[in-house]
Amino acid sequence: MTKQKSVLRQVGFSDTAEQIYFSLLKRGACSVVELAQFVGKHRPTIYKALPELISANLVAKSLKGKRVVYRAESPAILSSLLKKQSENVNESLPELLAIFQNKDKKPKISFFEGKEGIATVYEQLVASTKKEAAIYRYESPRDYKHNKQYYPALYWKRAGASGDIDKYVITNQKTHEKRHENLNRLSKAVNIPFDDNITQLIGDDKVIFIDYDTETAILIENGRFANFQKTIFKMFFDKI
Repeated sequence: MTKQKSVLRQVGFSDTAEQIYFSLLKRGACSVVELAQFVGKHRPTIYKALPELISANLVAKSLKGKRVVYRAESPAILSSLLKKQSENVNESLPELLAIFQNKDKKPKISFFEGKEGIATVYEQLVASTKKEAAIYRYESPRDYKHNKQYYPALYWKRAGASGDIDKYVITNQKTHEKRHENLNRLSKAVNIPFDDNITQLIGDDKVIFIDYDTETAILIENGRFANFQKTIFKMFFDKI
């Protein structure tokens, strides 16, 4: 009987309402005084719970002589209640999904600090990049060799000279000249001062800013934002 006695709570009724209904179902018509005794609740609690059962047509109110009594209606009504609830959910679902999807469109922004924090964002970027895809990078290092210490092993493996990810780079002339010959075809240099020691990385759904001077990284996760930044990069890359 335990499963049967939880069915009303599963469709949204209170614990007291459920106890009242099963007491009436078992004992027949009862007054509030009798229900309070059977259920083990005070009369105000019984009075408070009865309306939800009456409005759902699970309990009917009538006169027996001079007394007001309540009786349980057929449990078959529960099937109608479940059907109505299902219809209400299906009716509300498109609006709820729209809210959920709109929420997902908002960029998620995370902050990382220290050498380990910078290594973490590099790792997240390459781990989320598909084989033979590309990442796009603006870099303005004062000492490119020094900044390599922040690269995790996975970055070297996948985005290095023999890796499975292409890496398009816009950098300063000094750094461009030091790049591996296999990577030069994907690298271009600007002819203006560009040594802020800041890097921007763009992946499929991530945009990352790294300040090596303060060892701070900002990760923005959003596909639309990343696509926008990619478009700007490609336009600029083609013009250099």
